[in-house]
Amino acid sequence: MEIYREGKKIILTEQEVFLAYEEQENLYDQENVRENMETYLTAEQYVKLKGNKSFIEEAAFLLRTYLDKNNMTYEYAIAEAIKDAAESVKIEEE
Repeated sequence: MEIYREGKKIILTEQEVFLAYEEQENLYDQENVRENMETYLTAEQYVKLKGNKSFIEEAAFLLRTYLDKNNMTYEYAIAEAIKDAAESVKIEEE
């Protein structure tokens, strides 16, 4: 695949294209977790987890796993991923 960056032609291998796709997919999943977590968490959980990078990464990973391997609907997968990640990530007491 050819792309142009700052006027220069760059040729990407299939592996580089695939890795870029996976990276963008992960960023998309993390953003969807951020946008939906308030819906599926208690108010207390949300306050404690909204800035927790580990939680967001875990929920995004679970979301993609549930979509790809468990054949869940998107709505069910994101709800379950957020709930399951909240249970697995340790919340530090303030």
